[in-house]
Amino acid sequence: MNNTTLVILIAGSSKRFGGKVKKQFIKVDNKPIFIHTLINLLKFNFNNIVLVSAEEEIKNIKKYIEKEPLIKDKSKKNMHYINGGNERVYSVYNAMNFLNEHREDIKTDYIFIHDGVRPLVTKNEIKSLYESVLKYDAAILASKVVDTIKKTDENNDIIETIDRTYLYRAATPQGFKFDNYMQAIKKYIDDKDSSLVTDDAEIYSKYFGKVKILECSSNNIKITNKEDLDIFIKLK
Repeated sequence: MNNTTLVILIAGSSKRFGGKVKKQFIKVDNKPIFIHTLINLLKFNFNNIVLVSAEEEIKNIKKYIEKEPLIKDKSKKNMHYINGGNERVYSVYNAMNFLNEHREDIKTDYIFIHDGVRPLVTKNEIKSLYESVLKYDAAILASKVVDTIKKTDENNDIIETIDRTYLYRAATPQGFKFDNYMQAIKKYIDDKDSSLVTDDAEIYSKYFGKVKILECSSNNIKITNKEDLDIFIKLK
């Protein structure tokens, strides 16, 4: 039996979204967005769930989860809460270290990392991703780029039209064989020359091996601005 652990990242600062309330805590139908995300992800039977957030928000996160009837008691028993880092990659690293240090109690063969403000991924997409990760050790969801892409110079003049045939928008979840990704992210952290990365596939590709792309719907959006929130409200 393969043991799967889902890591949900809800430690973001929401700088681009603006407003007094962080986007992960904005309520839709009286539920914060991260709860919508969690309910959706629980349609797939992950063995363990790790919620990564700012330390001062853990108590409120637990309260939201405790009062949510759609989150089963069994799932609550397998949930773990840890502190996030200053950037996304350090939040993931904290989660990986936590799981590595508790291998005896929280058995993890495969890790799936998901944005807490990406609430529209489907059960079938997660199931297909899981099957791809079992086969290839590393895979992510991504949607095809359908727009015409232009490259500009520093004056905002167009200098090139990019061939979109092989272009994808990276999404989450992103899944990996746990031991492989543990090696990769450790190498990234130890690499003093490494630049800041924005997704896990980049780390895996650079420090371990190939990552497969599994095409998903363009509806699997990350809520970054108010327009994205309107889309979620319409599609939920």
